[in-house]
Amino acid sequence: MTRNARDVAVSVIGDVRANGAYANIALPKAIAEAKLSPRDAADATTLTYGTARWQGFIDAVLRECVDRPLTELDGDVLDVLRVGTFEITVGDEPAHIVNEWVEAAKRRVRRASGLVNATLRKVSRQTPDEWREHFASTLTGDSLIEATTSHPAWIVRSFESVLPPAEVDALIHADNEPVHPTLIALPGLANVPDGAEVGQLSPYSFAAPPGPIGDIPGIHDGSIRVQDEGSQIAALLLGAVAPIVIGEEWLDLCAGPGGKTALLAALQRPHNGFLVANEPHDHRAELVRQAIRPFRDHVRVISKDGRIVGRDNPGRFDRVLVDAPCSGLGALRRRPESRWRKHEEDLDVLTMLQIELLTAAVRATKPGGHIAYVTCSPDPRETVEVVQTVLDEQPSVNVIKTVDVLATITSNAHAVGRGTAVQLWPHRHGTDAMFIQLLQRTR
Repeated sequence: MTRNARDVAVSVIGDVRANGAYANIALPKAIAEAKLSPRDAADATTLTYGTARWQGFIDAVLRECVDRPLTELDGDVLDVLRVGTFEITVGDEPAHIVNEWVEAAKRRVRRASGLVNATLRKVSRQTPDEWREHFASTLTGDSLIEATTSHPAWIVRSFESVLPPAEVDALIHADNEPVHPTLIALPGLANVPDGAEVGQLSPYSFAAPPGPIGDIPGIHDGSIRVQDEGSQIAALLLGAVAPIVIGEEWLDLCAGPGGKTALLAALQRPHNGFLVANEPHDHRAELVRQAIRPFRDHVRVISKDGRIVGRDNPGRFDRVLVDAPCSGLGALRRRPESRWRKHEEDLDVLTMLQIELLTAAVRATKPGGHIAYVTCSPDPRETVEVVQTVLDEQPSVNVIKTVDVLATITSNAHAVGRGTAVQLWPHRHGTDAMFIQLLQRTR
């Protein structure tokens, strides 16, 4: 591990802590600014994402090794200690790298190099397994859960509400493992490359080959792009729910940043249809415009509150995608820092918005038209309970057995059913934990 990789990782972890940055946005910028070699960039990525994933365990270790509450440490010092602790424990590097972290501290917070030296030497005296055994005998309740799973306790309880114990452990393990990027070859624009490792579910999905993503043919013109296979399936299900008729008009109600929008546009393009992509936040609406550049002739991007779009376009659209704002509990493996920003009380506001958006989608759908309700969260409050609330309030809506529609897309799906919906999982399917329920407006 080089000096530059460590410095970049500490800088990004500090940006995440102090400014609410997202690692997937801040890290590439920091790597480019530091002009890291591919190897150093890979090391910086391992340190950054690993520290974000394992923060619960890391902080539990540091609380045992620092003589004051972590909240009393300067932020810059805490950043160095967190990344150093990750490399020594989870990264399983030898104790002598403490010297290298002392040098890193001198570059960033010279006054605290002694504290960093003393703390990381204490950290290195036990292996990760020995630390876990220590926590098992000294911690209880939520503190024990967070130290041993590196997930907030309320998130673990959410998982426990929908999965048996063994699968909860498997899901937590999947969340804490590095993610290999999945790509999509947009239909009509590109094909899955010969020899690529094809996806399990989506016919357009394949694993990123070794080397920089930017070197893959098709990345720069947008015909091939990074997209989780679960997101691909969400859009594909709406396209497959019924034969596409020439001239259909579709709505992507919550479109940002535009990945699913682009796939919907690709599916619709041969049928001379039109797609309205709504994203209420201007900066994300601009991302949608960039995402749909190959299809801009038959996609219109607007920026409104989705609830207003539904009210102002009654019975207009043949198909509507509601990729609702959610807690993101299904994407913790790709956005590990988000687990430490979410709070259970956030769900009260989110579920109300989800109900309102799905209701708006029903209003905007033609009689006989179809809706896909999608969340990147498995929590019952954001998934089955939202759908049931809208069904109770909207007698003109029927559920569609979504697993049956998925069977028309792939023969590889297993253990995907959740009532009438499809539920994908990181530990079962290698995707985000995507919930997808297809609906039909009957009148």
